[in-house]
Amino acid sequence: MEINKQTIKPSRGPTLPRAPLHAMTNRTSQKGRTPSDQIAQSSILNTKSRETPVTSVKRRISGGSAKPIPSRSTAGRSVSAHNQGSGVKRIVGDGRMDAIETQLASMQSLFDLERRRTEDILIREQTERRQQEDKVRQLEEDLMEQRRAALLSAERNSRSLADDELDDLLRKHQKEKRELQDEIDRERMTVNSLKSALEQRSTAHLTMDSTNVALRAQIDTLKSRIEEMEEEKNEVLSHTSMIREENERLQASLRDAESLRRKLHNEVQELRGNIRVFVRVRPPISAGKVGFSHPVPEASIRYTDDLESKRIELATNAESAMGTATMRSHAFEFDRVFRPDASQADVFAEVEHLIQSVLDGYNTCIFAYGQTGSGKTFTLEGPNLPDADALTEANFANDEGLIPRAVSMLWKTANDLQSKGWQYSFEGQMLEIYNEGINDLLGKAEVDKAKHEIRHEKGRTFVSDTVTVQLQSPKELFTLLSRAKRRRQVAATLMNERSSRSHCVFTLRVVGRNLETLESSDAVLNLVDLAGSERLNNSGSGKDAARLKEAQNINKSLSSLADVITALGGQAKSSNGTTPSTTVTNSAAHIPYRNSTLTWLLKNSLGGNSKTLMLLALSPLLEHQSESLCSLRFASKVNSTVIGTARRVRAA
Repeated sequence: MEINKQTIKPSRGPTLPRAPLHAMTNRTSQKGRTPSDQIAQSSILNTKSRETPVTSVKRRISGGSAKPIPSRSTAGRSVSAHNQGSGVKRIVGDGRMDAIETQLASMQSLFDLERRRTEDILIREQTERRQQEDKVRQLEEDLMEQRRAALLSAERNSRSLADDELDDLLRKHQKEKRELQDEIDRERMTVNSLKSALEQRSTAHLTMDSTNVALRAQIDTLKSRIEEMEEEKNEVLSHTSMIREENERLQASLRDAESLRRKLHNEVQELRGNIRVFVRVRPPISAGKVGFSHPVPEASIRYTDDLESKRIELATNAESAMGTATMRSHAFEFDRVFRPDASQADVFAEVEHLIQSVLDGYNTCIFAYGQTGSGKTFTLEGPNLPDADALTEANFANDEGLIPRAVSMLWKTANDLQSKGWQYSFEGQMLEIYNEGINDLLGKAEVDKAKHEIRHEKGRTFVSDTVTVQLQSPKELFTLLSRAKRRRQVAATLMNERSSRSHCVFTLRVVGRNLETLESSDAVLNLVDLAGSERLNNSGSGKDAARLKEAQNINKSLSSLADVITALGGQAKSSNGTTPSTTVTNSAAHIPYRNSTLTWLLKNSLGGNSKTLMLLALSPLLEHQSESLCSLRFASKVNSTVIGTARRVRAA
């Protein structure tokens, strides 16, 4: 480590007084000179001191003249020159020469004297000079000693400072060294990673080069393939345009076919009859069930038509006028007879085509008729209404009734018809006719005390102050039906411990619009669960005033229903030019809808504007054969009735 010596100034000791030096006008400072330089300077000064007295003597001899007195050699040279240049003058001035020589001799003596004086002065000066030189030498030695002491002190101070600085520098150096070493290690690791990455990149680069070559070849292949596909695309576009035109033509043909299907379907239903009667015999009750500890005797029922299943025969005991007991057979023919082993799916398969007419825009009414306990409610609803979000044929239980199956079928078919431009909306209503009054089963009050009025306008039926619910899914409808079922009027009779004491009418309105053909439809499906029809003596209602009133109103409404159907049949015969039956009077044009609340409510679903299905439920028990025979006779009367042609109802 270098120490800046300029910053270290040695301290000066006390300066000794110096004697004046004579004839030393240009003496330089002794500071910073070496002893040899000082001795050389002193010799120069001594020389000048020796010359100075001689010069002063010559000046005094010349008598103060401005010209200096020449020396001996100079005078000789002058005299010689003078003799050489002036030979004639030498002869002339010999006397003067003597005077000059005398003068010169005196001058020589003066010069010698002056020289001796000068030598004395020189000796004294030399003595003084030696003394001064001794003093100077002593001073120089003191100065050198002080300088050495100062240098030693400065060196010691600088050494201590240098050691501290050196330690700090060493520590900083070690720290920087460690940091640099760490950085070097990191850089080395980075370099190694970069080398490995470079090797990988090199390998990848080679791979990419080979891949690039392969891809370029593939691109060339694809370009040629693209050109081929462009040609194929043009062909496909032209073919697609042809297919689009064909598709539009087929769509139009499909719409025409759908219209034709609706027309032919309606014609088929008309050929089957706008009012049809199905008979379903309930399975017998097995021994061991609740209330039956032994087999229950069954009535004699035969099914004489195995192929078409249209005929049924009931054998009853009769007594002749002579008192002889005989068996009498009663044969009936209907549109379809379901044996006890028929399933709910079998019944719905025959009703399904009639349900389709609702989507086609035709009012449809299905009512279940029969005595209490014959299976009307089971046929319509099943044991319990489903709670599933949606029902399909795949998850139908074997005992699901007509209502859930019809609802599922309507929603499914409506969704299928969306591809043909049809959009459908559904709304439902649930009413109960009890003692000739209307009870809204979807109302807020538990007991409906409002007075409802029935109005008919342009093929539509409206009931005032009732709740009509917009339905988005089958689940919503089943929820409404379950709530309405809990509010129905039921009571115990001798025929059934939970006999329905009222008629239940479920109305589903279906409105459809076709945005492409601008067709529209507005039809109503009525599913009616009629109250049980039985004689007062058999039901035991005559002993209870409330039950008696209920039974009278039930029988009155069922009788009015028979009268309306008979009047419709007579009106149809009159319009066709045939002779009306004996039961039809001259006022056959009048239909007694107002005779009961039930017939007045179902006016638009029973007349010529509707397709009507009567589902007769029969009990196979022997004790019920008289009621079964009455029901068969009434159903046969309905089946023989011919009503007018149903008309399609269009949306307003």
